[in-house]
Parts: sequence; C-alpha cells; structure tokens
Amino acid sequence: MNRLPLIAVAFLVAAMAVAQDQKPPAPKLTVAMPLCIKPGETTKFTIRGANLDTVTEVRIHEPKSRGKIIAKGKKVGVPNNFPAERIGDSEMEIEIVAAKEIGGATLSFSVIGPGGESNVAKVAIDDGVHRVLEKEPNDGFDKAQLIDCPTTVDGTIDRVQDSDVYQFRGKAGETIRIEVQAAKLGSPADLMMTMYDSEKRIIDSNDDADGSADPMLKITLPKDGTYYISLIEMHDLGGKMFPYRLVLTK
Repeated sequence: MNRLPLIAVAFLVAAMAVAQDQKPPAPKLTVAMPLCIKPGETTKFTIRGANLDTVTEVRIHEPKSRGKIIAKGKKVGVPNNFPAERIGDSEMEIEIVAAKEIGGATLSFSVIGPGGESNVAKVAIDDGVHRVLEKEPNDGFDKAQLIDCPTTVDGTIDRVQDSDVYQFRGKAGETIRIEVQAAKLGSPADLMMTMYDSEKRIIDSNDDADGSADPMLKITLPKDGTYYISLIEMHDLGGKMFPYRLVLTK
C-alpha cells in the first residue's frame, strides 16, 4: 500500500489545525460613547474594547438602521491599575444612522473581524425627555449643577476620584425616580448614588439595583426645597471611557 497519500492527508490536517489555532481572536466590545442615539439622526460613536484593530464591518441589529466604520481601530493601551477586561485596550470610530421609526429602549450592534463577530453592545434610544450635558466643575455641593425634573443628563466620571453633584427643586409629596444608566450600557463605571436634602443630610443611597451594577432611587420628597444627587465611582476609577446617564422622572 502506498503510504504517501496518507502522509499527505495527515500533513494537511495538521496544517489546518495549526491554522485554526492561529486564527485571530474575535473583537470584544465594552462601551460606545455617547451612550445615546436619537431616532432619525446620524451619530458618531467612539467604541472601546479589545481586538478592535482587526474590525472590518459593523452590524446593526435593527433592520432599518445602518452603520459603518469611519476610523479604523487602533490599540490605545490601558491606564495603570485599571481593569483591562472592563475597559479594553483598543478604540475605533463608527457612525450609526438610526431609523426614524425605531422603537424600544436600546439599539444593539456588533462588529466583525477575521476572528469572528463580537458580543452585542447597546446604546440608549433618546425618548424625548429633556436632555442636558454635564457641566464641570460640579464636584461639590457649592458647585452642584442645577437640573430640572424630568430630565436626562449625559455625564462622565472623567477622572479618578471624581464626584459629580446635581441639584433640583422639588415639592413635598412628589415621588421622584432617579436612575443611572451606565453598566447596563457597557460603561465600566460602577456608581454609587446618594441623595441629600437642602441641609446636606442624607435621605437615601444606592449602589446596585434590579440585578444591575447601576443604582436607582425612588423617593417621596418630604418637603419643598432643594435636593442634591451625588455620584461617585465605587473603585475611584475614572476617565473619558466612564460615561453614564442620569435619568430623573416624576
């Protein structure tokens, strides 16, 4: 029996196994910034994750919306003492055109590279509630940013050991729901929220709620006056990749 064909087949199988082992890892997404998109508009996102330098395609998980790469991925490294698995070591820029009739609370997307398809990332869909940007400095009661209720604030824990403080006027008997959207949208920010009355006395605080690392409070206001909301990162981390949304509703 001629053994050469068998040897050739064995060699081919071995070569294919080696090639399979050398297949690059699939990309991984952690967070897209900003955390929100408005129906009917085109939004540019910086996305953070791992192995994004290999990405060749954006896949939008909504049939009437579309996305594309506008800046190829690149390695950017991880700051000292930051958890790489929560932040990622690469960034890229994409553009998403959201359909006008898009529904639901979030829009999902993934990216694709030679190693396969990434996990699914989500951005919030603007629900039309009054929306403002965080204004620094707002790291203390005397610098607290004045906001209305209802409103949504797009903010960032932009440095280590940062705190963001907001104030709003309320009336006795009003029930206010205050929610942070961060971890549920892929942000590495693990926030603690504390609410204070006009005398800076703690009314309530929360770290995790509803099975998420994001805090939520629902409070019936005891009196008319000014109230404060403080946000801190539980591990004293921060930077441009630590965005959050603060949502106040009655």
